[in-house]
Amino acid sequence: MRPASSRQFAPLALTGGVAIVALSVALAVPPPESAAKTATGPAFTSAQADQGQQVYVGQCQSCHGANLQGVSGPALAGGGFLTKWAGGQHPLGDLYSIISKQMPLTAPGSLSEKQYLDVTAYILSKNGYQASTQALTKAVLGVKLVKPATAQGAAGQGAQDQQAAQPVPADLPKVIGAVKSASGQTPSDADLLKMDDNNWLTYNRDYMGQRYSPLDQITVDNAAKLQVKCVFQLGEVGSFQTGPVIYQGRMYVTTPRNTYALKADTCTKLWESDYSPTGPEPQPANRGVALYDGKLFRGTTDGHLLALDAATGKVLWNNWVADSAKGYFLSLAPIAAGGMVFAGEAGADWGANGHIYAFDANTGKRIWTFNAIPTGKEPGADTWKSGAQNGGGSMWTTLTLDPANHLLYASVGNPAPDFNGGLRPGDNLYTDSVVVLDSRSGKMAWYAQQVPHDTHDWDTAASPVVYNLNGNKYMAVANKGGWLYIYDRVTHKLVSKQQTTTHLNSDKPVSLTGRRDCPGILGGVEWNGPALDPLKGTLFVNSVDWCATYKIGETRYVEGSLFFGGDATFDPVKDARGWTRAYNAATGEPLWSKKMATPMIAGVTPTAGGVLFTGDQNGDFMALNAASGDTLYKFRTGGAIGGGVATYGVDGQQYVAVASGNASRSIWSTTGSATIFVFSVPGQTGK
Repeated sequence: MRPASSRQFAPLALTGGVAIVALSVALAVPPPESAAKTATGPAFTSAQADQGQQVYVGQCQSCHGANLQGVSGPALAGGGFLTKWAGGQHPLGDLYSIISKQMPLTAPGSLSEKQYLDVTAYILSKNGYQASTQALTKAVLGVKLVKPATAQGAAGQGAQDQQAAQPVPADLPKVIGAVKSASGQTPSDADLLKMDDNNWLTYNRDYMGQRYSPLDQITVDNAAKLQVKCVFQLGEVGSFQTGPVIYQGRMYVTTPRNTYALKADTCTKLWESDYSPTGPEPQPANRGVALYDGKLFRGTTDGHLLALDAATGKVLWNNWVADSAKGYFLSLAPIAAGGMVFAGEAGADWGANGHIYAFDANTGKRIWTFNAIPTGKEPGADTWKSGAQNGGGSMWTTLTLDPANHLLYASVGNPAPDFNGGLRPGDNLYTDSVVVLDSRSGKMAWYAQQVPHDTHDWDTAASPVVYNLNGNKYMAVANKGGWLYIYDRVTHKLVSKQQTTTHLNSDKPVSLTGRRDCPGILGGVEWNGPALDPLKGTLFVNSVDWCATYKIGETRYVEGSLFFGGDATFDPVKDARGWTRAYNAATGEPLWSKKMATPMIAGVTPTAGGVLFTGDQNGDFMALNAASGDTLYKFRTGGAIGGGVATYGVDGQQYVAVASGNASRSIWSTTGSATIFVFSVPGQTGK
């Protein structure tokens, strides 16, 4: 999954953060032979719906919203919800099964049968279905849902997804509607290739994914004098994993649905672009934008890729990339160069096969596609003896580009089902791998698989970093399995493999009876990967130290539902910790490690001033000494830090932007509202 992480939110999740994570297999209840198969609506009573409302308020509302409109968890009413569940294909048992077996996420299956039936009745009532004198029971779960004529659901009560659901085109990806031109043309390829020190132009600052800033105004000597310069509250609660992008004093940040432009030195809002999904939202998460040629590119929770005018936020084109009813969504921050924008879908935990795409930056039209799960005569297809039709393989975060050699590096996530490897014998390429493609054609150049035949959800979720040291060419990547890998980019051989977190039973497949393994499904390195100080030759990595008890379970694929093939019970969240570590970037030799109070999922940013910026789930923004890991400065922001930490300059002043408020009230047990904090050292001028 992803990265919970990727996955911070499961489809009916009473969650927030990466959710994913409900970790029980989604089993549909087989419809009884006596049940009606074509009824237009299920039977339930008003009393059940009223009682279900009480259950909802206590167990579901904090993540799905007071009007079922979706907050950190997906919407449970409105057009997107009805498109997924009321198309005449799903028996009500499929929906009930997810509710009863996966919810609440922190204690799946812990409510009574009556409570699960009551909350199901309440959800039905909020979607326009009419109560009757007959109660909802498990005996009538075979009824297939179709949209009621009176359906208004949450959309009629002020929910965010007020647009009517649209029919899914048969030939996705497809540009929907008119294409407009941007009002500007910067930054250009030249700007991105030779970046001004004051800018932070991609999720990881530069194409190579290094996250290093040449700014040196904030130093080991003065970092203790950092102060809050300005604050911008976005007014949203839920996943907030954005990586701020900054260009010429303007900052761009995202939430799962919306995009914001701010003045980077004062936090003044310049514009806001709101997106209303028209399809289901498998997991409400978004990690940021690509900025290029006057345009911003971002994915959506219902499977679209948008181009916005960077000056105004107006939509320039809309490519409907994938059908979110099948589990697809776009959480990654795209990357753009050479007239193209590169992106891919997430959805592996729903059994949705991933793809990497190149689109024309001006028109949105698809240029090429790479299939993360090979079939037929494609290389790697023989690594799937069966199960490839729902094999997974997500792009969770962002991509890395070597523009001089026209090579695109993409981390591909876990196979599906996550835990039951018996349904997919073989190495399962290209899951848990970095694939390297010719950016002009999409053809494979080479690949490196970190975990063949993964059964622990230890996917490669974070993007790799590409660099040259001492005449040698390297690629480094870290995975959820708790390892940092360094490869030679010429020979493609593994140079070093180093531990980033605790390992227990990590060499054994998931068991039938249940066994505690480390790391758990949200362990290791999530969606923020290694960063490099190229002058010191040092890699820095944040990681999660959190174990889980895994167990293989009965598996049945239901389109658009989580497809785990078992379950994983987390250790208590109070016992979860994290690490920040430093390694020699040429040899992998560990240099120092710092045990943290919480799981570490935020970006880590080294600078020429010798300061390393990051943050934790307690909401502490931190400046560390990059040479030792010692804490130089700490500030409690009030919300968990799960996104990028960017540093940049405006009018001679160095600033640091931090995305605070990654709320996950169940999985990570974090709270807060989406807020941008900007820090500086007052009175400092210079580079």
